[in-house]
Amino acid sequence: MTGRSDDHEWSQQHLSHYVEGELRPGARRRLDRHAQGCVACGRGIRAMRALVHALQGLDGLTVARAPATIFDRARLAGAGGSPSSQHA
Repeated sequence: MTGRSDDHEWSQQHLSHYVEGELRPGARRRLDRHAQGCVACGRGIRAMRALVHALQGLDGLTVARAPATIFDRARLAGAGGSPSSQHA
């Protein structure tokens, strides 16, 4: 099964919504299908889940939401990039 040509970019932009359960069922299935064959997006889902779990363990924090760009910064750091090269 092949996905849409923009699935990777779209998936990257929606990882935090996916992990937080904020995607509609069709969008969730789209990201599920893409992440099954995409190492980067599968890794991103695991990293986002770990981040949300860690944030929930902080004292006095009842609801934690990651900033929209947190995944981009974490992915770049893991790949040895820098935030300034993010949009190059």
